[in-house]
Amino acid sequence: MIGPFSGRAESGRPVASSEQPFASATIQRPQVDGDEESAPIISRARASFVHITLVLFAAAVVAKSAQLQLIDHAHWEQEAERQHVVDVQVVPPRGAILDATGTVLVETREEVQIIVQPHLLGIAKRKGADGKVRSVDSRTVLRKALKDLRVPDMWVKRAFNRKKYKWVEIPLRFAPSDVARLKGLPGIKLQPRLERVNSTPEGLRGIVGVATAAGGAISGVERELDHLLRGEAGRDALVKDGRGGRMGSPMLTPVAARPGHNVVLTINQQLQEIAEEALATARANTGATGGDLVILDPRDGAVLALAGARNGKATTGNGLTEAFEPGSVMKPFVIARLLDLKRISADQVYNTYDGRWSYKGLKTYEDTHEAAQMSVRDIVRYSSNIGTVQASLELSDVEEFETLRDFGFGVPTGVSYQSESRGSVKLPPYSDIDHAQMAIGYTMSATPLQIGAAYVAIANGGELLQPSLVREIRDADGKVLYKHQRTVVRRVLSSEVSALMRGMLKSVVDSGTSKAANMETFDVGGKSGTARRVRDNGRGYEIGKYNSSFAGMFPALNPQYVIVARLIDPKGTYYGGLVSGSMANDVLEAAIATRDASLDRGELAKIARPIAAPPPKPLTPEQLRVAQRDSARFDSLKAPAPPKAEPLPAASRVVVELPLTTSRDKASRPAATVRPVPSVYGLSARQAARALYAAGFQVNLVDGTNVRTRPAAGALLKAGSTVQLESPR
Repeated sequence: MIGPFSGRAESGRPVASSEQPFASATIQRPQVDGDEESAPIISRARASFVHITLVLFAAAVVAKSAQLQLIDHAHWEQEAERQHVVDVQVVPPRGAILDATGTVLVETREEVQIIVQPHLLGIAKRKGADGKVRSVDSRTVLRKALKDLRVPDMWVKRAFNRKKYKWVEIPLRFAPSDVARLKGLPGIKLQPRLERVNSTPEGLRGIVGVATAAGGAISGVERELDHLLRGEAGRDALVKDGRGGRMGSPMLTPVAARPGHNVVLTINQQLQEIAEEALATARANTGATGGDLVILDPRDGAVLALAGARNGKATTGNGLTEAFEPGSVMKPFVIARLLDLKRISADQVYNTYDGRWSYKGLKTYEDTHEAAQMSVRDIVRYSSNIGTVQASLELSDVEEFETLRDFGFGVPTGVSYQSESRGSVKLPPYSDIDHAQMAIGYTMSATPLQIGAAYVAIANGGELLQPSLVREIRDADGKVLYKHQRTVVRRVLSSEVSALMRGMLKSVVDSGTSKAANMETFDVGGKSGTARRVRDNGRGYEIGKYNSSFAGMFPALNPQYVIVARLIDPKGTYYGGLVSGSMANDVLEAAIATRDASLDRGELAKIARPIAAPPPKPLTPEQLRVAQRDSARFDSLKAPAPPKAEPLPAASRVVVELPLTTSRDKASRPAATVRPVPSVYGLSARQAARALYAAGFQVNLVDGTNVRTRPAAGALLKAGSTVQLESPR
């Protein structure tokens, strides 16, 4: 039969015209009459592949959407927020630093910088205080404001130069209230700035240190306590608008900055200024190239003042950072340890060889106070090198080292200051000469603060305390987070031996080598030192150059101050007891006269010695006659006129009651006592007042130029009458 196939195989399988088996996915539909060509038939396999591909693509889209919406939601939300929201860091106000009395030494203030865009200056609308809107020319307002703020003319010209400048930053800072009138004017921007304002006395600035308002601490307490002072930064979220500007949004919550903590130092600013003034005066009087002055409170180890100077300029921190060979101020520690170990007694006598002694042929020691023998008390009183070296031989090398180390030498004191020097103390064993030299303050070094801390142990009963520069730390709300407490490092002496040593140090000042530190009203204890200066290269000593020092306590028996005074290379007189002792005396006199100098005046009043008034110089009879004559003449001329009597009103009738007095009543009434006013010529106001009271008169003290009375001397007045006593201011 003839069909659409060209033929079949013998087996009956149809064969294509090309004699190849039909293997294509598309088959030809049988032709029907009228069809010119056959339509293709789609394969099921291809359709299935397409369907599966579409399903997989849809599944991938759903999976990716699920990943974005569920898994990576937070990430993309943050990314969107980053692109549309700007986080502006809010710098926290740095904490203030105050002195012990609450006086602000360093603080952060908000100030304003003026930024001008000259091409934008012009007319603006502004509502006045009366509520009316007026036109204001920002150029006129700006020009007047810059003139009132005393801005240099160069910057004023730049602020109005439209052709050359588009942005001018005035390099000055102003209080917000001074530039409030410029707020909101076109072309003027007020940029807030935080400024670190330091009002610390010059000699204390190195201790306080330097920091920027943005939190960059560089040195001193600012750096040591930076983690407390700098606070925590805040964050202000702003939304970007279409033009790239920024604006706030109620949907975003800002994070407020947390101000830094306030630090209260143990330094007393008034006492600090007294110390700096005393050091400057001592340098001027002695020609010294420098010096140091340290004051501590022996009751709790607080550092009350730190003053320093080098090469004619005030310096800071040398009392903590610069160690030197102190000399004889170290002698009391060796003597105290020997007394505490009961190796010697206070009245034990040593042979001092009339002030000259050769020690084992190694070194010849000399004393300025020549004596054949001295007790231990006099060895301290007169600072005997010979006696101290002989006594120190009772200590082994290890015991001598432990003595100095126990008193805090050779180790940091622990004060809050990064660059504090530890000084130096050699490790044992020692040579014979090193053992002897160390006992009198050589072959070792110490800072003034270390020396002061060691004398604190003698002053307070034998306890070595850790010095402190920080009294309190408070948060921004005033809550106390830290308060300095008395910290005992170790006990170095018994209370009995420390009391004995205070008595010996008192004798040094009242009758020994440091009389210049003595006071008329109070007892002062201390020890002087005059040590040769080591050369800069460390080899040998400078000829004619000395470290003149004095370490003392006030009052001597119940101290409230420990003072270490040092002068470097004084000219002429160079003994520490004279030059540095005098400087310590100046500090004490000024501190007593100051209202708030960290002194317990109630305790001082209990132990103050009364000062007897000098007896009046007796006058000759001729001097008395002349004094009475001159006093009468002067007082009669200067005495005020009697008060004018008020006129009595006229009366139509006057009634007078006459007392019925008998002669017996008159006889029984005592007669009024009349006394002459005594002469006060040559007397002080206090002495004159006493003389008038003794004569039976009341005294009314008035200002005048000389001490004299009204009425004049010799005038007769009733007992109990009031006499005016003139006294010069």
